[in-house]
Amino acid sequence: MDIIIKVNNQSNGRDKIARLCQYTSRLIWHQLESRNVNKYSVDRIKSLENALSSFRKVLRMGRCVDIIYMALNTMTIEDPVLRISLTVSKLAHALYLYADHIVWLTKSGFLKTDSDNWNKTANRFWLLSIIANLARDFYEILHILELNSSVLLKPSSLISGSIKNFDLHASMRHMYALVNCHKDIFIDTLKNSCDLFIPLTALGFTKLSPSAVGALGAISSIAALVTLIKPITKLVPA
Repeated sequence: MDIIIKVNNQSNGRDKIARLCQYTSRLIWHQLESRNVNKYSVDRIKSLENALSSFRKVLRMGRCVDIIYMALNTMTIEDPVLRISLTVSKLAHALYLYADHIVWLTKSGFLKTDSDNWNKTANRFWLLSIIANLARDFYEILHILELNSSVLLKPSSLISGSIKNFDLHASMRHMYALVNCHKDIFIDTLKNSCDLFIPLTALGFTKLSPSAVGALGAISSIAALVTLIKPITKLVPA
């Protein structure tokens, strides 16, 4: 109960809980629809998903300004790869939220714009933000692998034939220890990898079912919630 209260007391926590429920709802209604369950029940769950989506849009209103301010801080990071990837991610995310605000204001009747076009724009910026985050994740992973290259299997070993002298069991144990010691990178990579296919599907680059999108969104939401519950698992700088 203390964990629930801790997460719910944060606006970001409420957003992640609502996001988890939103994508879980998408997973459920599509599974029910594919099984030809009562249409009324399917429509009710679809309505819940739309309500949660609208709630999250209201909850994030104005947050694009905060993220632009955060981008100013990432510009001072010494490591050039981290500086570029994090700054691009923040700016793209801010533009995604701005476009998302326009979509919500249009659907609410406050503005008269092409909501479909703005929705595509929002997804493009969201995709760019995720790609920049994944670039950062892979950079961190390569750095860790480089530091531990002496105990891990190298591609060159397959060519030279020295794999016969390689202790695979010990290497797997060490790999497990690496993941355990770097949970922040593992969780962030998992979250971004799952999120990647959501805008890709929305833009038509991939053709995942609503069930698959719902499952991926739920997994990434759980990963994000873990970082809120256990801040030590949050990748920094962020």
